[in-house]
Amino acid sequence: MLFLVAAVAISLSAGAWWMQRIAFTPDATRDTAAAILEDPDIRLEFNGLVAPASAAAVERSVQELSTFVETQVLTTRAGAAMMAPLIEQAHQHIIGINDEPVQITGTKMIEIVRDERAQDVATVTMPIEPIGTLKTMRGLLGWMIPIAGALGLLLVMLGIFTRPERREIIRGLGEFGIAMAASMVLFGYALPVHMMTAIDNRTWTHAIPRLAMRTLPVVLALALIFTLCGVALIIASTSGGKRRQWSTPLSATRYRGGSNPGWV
Repeated sequence: MLFLVAAVAISLSAGAWWMQRIAFTPDATRDTAAAILEDPDIRLEFNGLVAPASAAAVERSVQELSTFVETQVLTTRAGAAMMAPLIEQAHQHIIGINDEPVQITGTKMIEIVRDERAQDVATVTMPIEPIGTLKTMRGLLGWMIPIAGALGLLLVMLGIFTRPERREIIRGLGEFGIAMAASMVLFGYALPVHMMTAIDNRTWTHAIPRLAMRTLPVVLALALIFTLCGVALIIASTSGGKRRQWSTPLSATRYRGGSNPGWV
């Protein structure tokens, strides 16, 4: 039982770390920006601010400029790399790391609309607010990682102190594999992709599922590997009969009497 509880605790810590790393760690990389910009509503929010604000300055219609920004900037890899700093600021803002407003300056407008006349456009503040659901989840993950991990390691040490049989160790490793598989699916897919938007369906909450979906193939592959290894170990622990303990005392010698006395 100690090894089972330890397996669950350690797997929860590992799963929380995974979710924190993939969905709650903002960065200014092109891949992260591209993943978030895959959401059409987020692109629309950017476009709905940029095009009306800069159309007059660059002497283009709002519709024409909006189409250009959508097709040539927001949906391209090069555009994602250029938008990455803004995306990072927005990501920090929605999860409660940074409370400063996210602003698009005239200099940034030049990069987006690719016209130097946009320099004179007044700075635009994006209507993004911290999202309580995401801020709370980030805090929970931050506490869960060390607490569940420490509890799991403590239980492992207590389990080893009781001098378990080898089959119990093997079964414990199998249970750890199953727990890790479940944790990967829970923290790598179910929570970030479905639970966050089910609780709060605001536009920028959808950035979290987009980030999580980047690593879904890895999550599923790891879950499958952990499951197969866990099942194999559990079967091995139940089919091998009774095992000796890790620290089994040496057999005591005994005296043999009769016609052929001696120690055996």
